[in-house]
Amino acid sequence: MHPPPPESPDEFHDWLELPRDVTASILVRLGAIHILKSAQTVCSSWHNLCKEPPTWHTIDMRNSGWQETFPKLQKMCQDAVDRSCGLLVDINVEYFGTNELLMHIADTSPKLKRLWVVHCCGISDEGLSQAAAKLPLLEELSISYYPLTKKALKAVGRCCPRLKSLKFNTQTQKRYEEYDEEALAIVENMSELRHLQLVGNRLTNDGL
Repeated sequence: MHPPPPESPDEFHDWLELPRDVTASILVRLGAIHILKSAQTVCSSWHNLCKEPPTWHTIDMRNSGWQETFPKLQKMCQDAVDRSCGLLVDINVEYFGTNELLMHIADTSPKLKRLWVVHCCGISDEGLSQAAAKLPLLEELSISYYPLTKKALKAVGRCCPRLKSLKFNTQTQKRYEEYDEEALAIVENMSELRHLQLVGNRLTNDGL
């Protein structure tokens, strides 16, 4: 199969004639990295739209297809959060998250409702606990594949009373070790949960 021919100037002009809300919807689906790396440089109208806070209600920082260093991704994420001007409600951070970045998100995003952090070994119990204290509207938290203990779970439960969904997925190093501390921290501090996912957890039958 042959690749499609490049767009003619008239076809590109048609893209620019799309209604503003339609263009905004398309940009959001590209993801934050694609917007910051390419979409905002297409033309002046797209550049202006990429600067507007509503474009950054949702920030998806999955690093699909981009070979960027962690410091550069952290800087891009901070830039995206700053562009939201406090209107951010949903963010996904994978691999490059740190305590400092998480605190920047918490300090500038009081309306945040959904937080996903995946493979972020730079985020500690203390970092998540301090951030949770500034996210009272958080409703959904997904934590995957980095060390976390009951201390952070308790803090999240106390500070985020609206939490309805928790995904807590770990990679167990000691295969046969069992304990229920994390399960107890969840049940004692997250009474409003409607959805719970535990993968790699070491709770016993009694804990369940």
